[in-house]
Amino acid sequence: MQEDTFPAAEKILSDIDNVLRKDLNLVSFEIIPALDNENKSPVFHAENSLGLASWSVKPLYCYAYNRLLDLRRNKHRREDPSVVSRWLMGALLLNPDISTFWNMRRELIKSGRLDPTDELRFVAIVLYYKAKCFEAFAYRRWLLQYMLVEQKQPPTDVETLLRNEIHVASMSADRYANNCHAWSHREHVVGNFEALVPAAYMSLLKEEWTSSEKWCTKHISDYSGLAYRQFLLKSLLLSENSVTASDNIVGRREILYEFVKPSIRESTEVSILRDGSSNEALDLLHGFDTGNRSDIDYDRCLINLSYLTEECMFNDDLTRSYPDHEALWYQRRFLAHTIVVLTASYEKYSSYKIELFDPRLKIRQDKIVNETGNRSSVSRLEVAFQDRSKEIIKIAKSCGHHQSTMAEKFQKFLTTINVQL
Repeated sequence: MQEDTFPAAEKILSDIDNVLRKDLNLVSFEIIPALDNENKSPVFHAENSLGLASWSVKPLYCYAYNRLLDLRRNKHRREDPSVVSRWLMGALLLNPDISTFWNMRRELIKSGRLDPTDELRFVAIVLYYKAKCFEAFAYRRWLLQYMLVEQKQPPTDVETLLRNEIHVASMSADRYANNCHAWSHREHVVGNFEALVPAAYMSLLKEEWTSSEKWCTKHISDYSGLAYRQFLLKSLLLSENSVTASDNIVGRREILYEFVKPSIRESTEVSILRDGSSNEALDLLHGFDTGNRSDIDYDRCLINLSYLTEECMFNDDLTRSYPDHEALWYQRRFLAHTIVVLTASYEKYSSYKIELFDPRLKIRQDKIVNETGNRSSVSRLEVAFQDRSKEIIKIAKSCGHHQSTMAEKFQKFLTTINVQL
């Protein structure tokens, strides 16, 4: 009989289940190396951490796996839901990549046998052990959808719920390099935040902008984190919220000025960027005279644009220091393309529109010139980026063959969007 293959299985599963139920502050799960059982329980619990002795992993997983498959094959078989939940807990804790078992937990949630809040805590423990598990993140997203939409009594504090999801995604990204599933989950949560907690959305974006910069500074080779900043940058560029005191327009204008300062030759341009109207500053930065349209919030556009220049300078600093890291060069490609996109959008709409960020459009600078071709002056934004790129390319080429190759690939990319250095 299956029970005889590992007699201690049910006791071990019960011990683990008790820890999960009683310790509401449990934060971690690990496999602890141990050669034999030494007549001791393989379950360890201390300081909000759960451990399982390695000698018990294989027999325990095989026991839970076989029992669950046998139950799945026999549709007419009846089993106590609490027992099934315990088997699923054991199997998924050790191997969370089996979608069938997550689907079985979904069924228990829908039937009211499992509490969604407890499930979020359980999945967080799973992700501590297997931080890049797509199935676990997909299940968390399903749980959020169920709790916020399908559950009869949805949670009252939605903001706390969503911020906890950001915390879990951050923990997973810290524990596994290039964890695209964690960053994608984080993007999903930010999107939900915009829809469900709009009053705090801009505050969250700014918090994420600051925290992700600190994270990327410590993980310069992790492109997943940089891709998340691309998502945040697009969100900030396309924001249409009214300008408030918290936006600190004076400070944001100073960031813009700092970016283009080395490329400015005339004192009148300095005056426009620092003290002129937002409309005049944007016209100077993009090189177009679009007029002053009453339906455009130029202050908001100027603030939004400052985040792009801030990211450019952030990339400048990192690439100068670490020119051999390919992730930084790919981020720079994104920034170059974004400058081209914003130029097209500002000339056409006097603001920034999401449609031009659609990658299917494959916007190129030569198309933009053909369509518009009526610039009033040189784009200070583009000139500043080109001058900074020249300096970085020069540094990279002086460092070695690999760095030189990265710089040459970047130059070749610029030609595809018709940006000349």
